[in-house]
Amino acid sequence: MNNLNTIGFWERYWVILPSVIKIMIRKATTFIELILGGLSILALCVYFYVAFSRIAYPFTIEWVESNTFLHVVRVLEGKPIYITPSYEFIPMIYTPFYYYVVAIFAKITGEIMFSMRLVSVISSLFTFTLIYTLCRLRQITPQLSIIAVGLFAASYAVTGFWFDVGRVDMLNLALLLMGYVLIIAPVKRDITIGVIAGFVFFLSFATKQTAILAIPFLLFYLILTRRWMKALWLITSFALSCGLFVIFMNTSSQGWFWTYIYKIPSAHPISFGMVTHDFWVSYIFPTYPWVIIVVILAVIVMLILHDKLGAFYHGVFFLTFFLPLSIMSITSMAKQWGYINGLLPIAVAFSIITVEAYQMAANAMISSRNSTWNVKVLYYLISFSIISQFIGLRYDFRTQIPTQASLSAGKRIISILRVSKSPIFVPTSPYLLYMAGQQTHFQVSSLGDLSLAANNNPALLELLKNNLDRINEYILSNSIKTAILPNANWYDGVFSIESGYECESLVNDYPPLITLTGAKSYLDRICRYYGETTQ
Repeated sequence: MNNLNTIGFWERYWVILPSVIKIMIRKATTFIELILGGLSILALCVYFYVAFSRIAYPFTIEWVESNTFLHVVRVLEGKPIYITPSYEFIPMIYTPFYYYVVAIFAKITGEIMFSMRLVSVISSLFTFTLIYTLCRLRQITPQLSIIAVGLFAASYAVTGFWFDVGRVDMLNLALLLMGYVLIIAPVKRDITIGVIAGFVFFLSFATKQTAILAIPFLLFYLILTRRWMKALWLITSFALSCGLFVIFMNTSSQGWFWTYIYKIPSAHPISFGMVTHDFWVSYIFPTYPWVIIVVILAVIVMLILHDKLGAFYHGVFFLTFFLPLSIMSITSMAKQWGYINGLLPIAVAFSIITVEAYQMAANAMISSRNSTWNVKVLYYLISFSIISQFIGLRYDFRTQIPTQASLSAGKRIISILRVSKSPIFVPTSPYLLYMAGQQTHFQVSSLGDLSLAANNNPALLELLKNNLDRINEYILSNSIKTAILPNANWYDGVFSIESGYECESLVNDYPPLITLTGAKSYLDRICRYYGETTQ
């Protein structure tokens, strides 16, 4: 009797055991997702803490913010942006939508620098929301969609702490992802959605030109999925909006708009080593090693499962989403003077494909039919890799919060500018002249863009030579009475004793006004003109 009872027990045990194992696996996945969710929330909280700690900081946290500031000033003053380059002003090589959006906020707040960062912070919020929405459209669970958002937020440091910087990038990215959501969303009103999506992509292009790279891939996706009308109205809306915009801007600027947004950037040299090798070896593999491992493991899972339909489904997504975003990043980084903020598009792509890979492995492990030991091992390897990637993206947020010493340094320099003899030249930070009530001038990064293009394109050299010569002649003419120079030797030969200038340090006895990200820059010395020497 006892033996019969024992046999009955073991029979029931072997029937129940698979269910028990499945429950344990589900709890294991829940536990892992809790860890990943906690890391995601932490990454978001740290970003917002930094962003709101410096959103109202009145001085630049990245040196080209100074140039953005000047563009917004021109919009507020009703002056055109795309004009003949002069000592007074040289435009940047981006399309202008961001400046006009910031100007709207600046009229409300009365603060230009605050409004620049406010637009970027709002754009980052939209970007987080749109990453979540894209994940849900990809049938990724809400928990994993939040983890995708967190993984992108954790990329704050490796993308140059750019989410809240007063530059065009985050608004461009938010509009780009909004367009993707409209295209991928399974809405039946193809004509209406196609028109809206085309206009949204146009706004992204009107913020930064790289958005145009997404259009061919999206048309391919819509044709592949037989959404003919949406494809037709997407390209019609986008082409019509862009065409009218370019014609209007170019006509009203006597052709300078096209020169700045196309001719000059296209004349900049491209590092083919960056395209073929350095982008991946120097930036992607060291920065996202665990994401690369996750993608490889996900491919192995698909091979084990013989999931041809899933492979096709993921392949289409790779071609239409990951590939164009990667090309945008490579394009930005391959240009001379490219910076790691160019990694923003590919960081978005990585955040989504990573959680897709995790969900595919988790579903395969939980499935009774596919829950083989090798799939389980791959699932835990993927989980470990994602946790490791979060850890690998950690950073010291304290380095990105402006100090009271920097604030005091900025106020001190403004007080110096107010009483200094004009004209005053502050090549890296002419926004300070506006804050001090003095006449502003071009920002040196724009002059560098023009000079680089002219040196590489004979037609541009012929077009720009007279303008560049007039700018340089003015700087060399001793008309400038005061110069506040950066910690670089760009103008050492101009503002020297031999030219009649006497310079003294701004930082020997006082802390510097230093930027926090990008090319580190601070105002190093002040030079005053006293007339020609006898040397």
